Amino acid sequence: MHKRARIFWGSALLLSIVWMAGGAFFTSAAFDGGAVGQELEANIQRLAADANVAVPASLPLSLAFFLLTGLPVALLALFGLRRARGGSAAGKAAAGSNLRRQTILITILALILALLIWNISDIERMLRGGEPGAVGVSILGYPIRLFVTFVHEAGHSLAALISGGQVHGFSVSPDGSGLARISGGSLSLILPAGYLGAALFGSLLFLLANRAPRWTRALSILLGLAIIALTLAFAMPDAGGSPTALIVGIGFGLAMLFMGWQASRVVNLLVLETLAILTGLNALLDLSMLVRNPTVGSESLLNDAAAFSQNITPLLPPAVVAALWAAVAVAMLAAAMYFGFLKPAGGEISDTVKSKT
Repeated sequence: MHKRARIFWGSALLLSIVWMAGGAFFTSAAFDGGAVGQELEANIQRLAADANVAVPASLPLSLAFFLLTGLPVALLALFGLRRARGGSAAGKAAAGSNLRRQTILITILALILALLIWNISDIERMLRGGEPGAVGVSILGYPIRLFVTFVHEAGHSLAALISGGQVHGFSVSPDGSGLARISGGSLSLILPAGYLGAALFGSLLFLLANRAPRWTRALSILLGLAIIALTLAFAMPDAGGSPTALIVGIGFGLAMLFMGWQASRVVNLLVLETLAILTGLNALLDLSMLVRNPTVGSESLLNDAAAFSQNITPLLPPAVVAALWAAVAVAMLAAAMYFGFLKPAGGEISDTVKSKT
């Protein structure tokens, strides 16, 4: 009985997370320009009209639909897993097992928090009662956007150093764009290191935080030191004189240091995982936009995929290059999710089932 209950509730929990995260992604602007989300909202509005139910035009129906249908199931599954464990002494077994369970729960919270921040513009629009498009850049999403650009340009810079090139500095502009000034090195490594570097950063951070939860405070401190070091070494004002890269680097670096020094392990784990998820998602969003708009860029500067196509793989058009990079990014994020969360969660369910039988 306990075995079946654990399998049932564990499966329900995983499916509810996949449902919320996948639904929010495929109905957002990150997929097909938001066409799927617009179609879903139109269908919901149509059903509401048929049922004579008034739905505010400012309500983010796609987000609300997946949260209202997925979050209750996730909470119910957590409650079911707790009840299935019962009050036996096995629930107090080893500290390592308890830590793993706590990490799994924090990961779920991080996924939900990242999902909310990912759609914060729609939430702000709903709270302000504005029409679609009334809210531009979200309060929480804007710093993350700048941080992802910082990681992107740092990826180019590190790849240049690794391949024997020189870094003359990188900048981040207030609009979220960035530029790395480098010379020499291998273009085949430097050009993809921006988008894939951001995806790799998010994947590794998520994996490390989950696989070594005892060391999350030390991880925050090391991350803060690394960000500050990169900032002091390479960050510079953009063409307009804006010191955005310096502000972002020093700000995030000091925040990581303070968090690792003063905050609890739980807070460190939650913040690191949320940051990792958002960084990976934003990198994937950038790549998906590049697939749809392979020639986007300034008149004097090609985007990374177009430059890679022109200089490295002339037989592959920029859209194909961007699609291949996106596939690699998805593979990295999926591997981090599997080895960092799904596999430990499955192992916890299996161990609990065995202890009950």
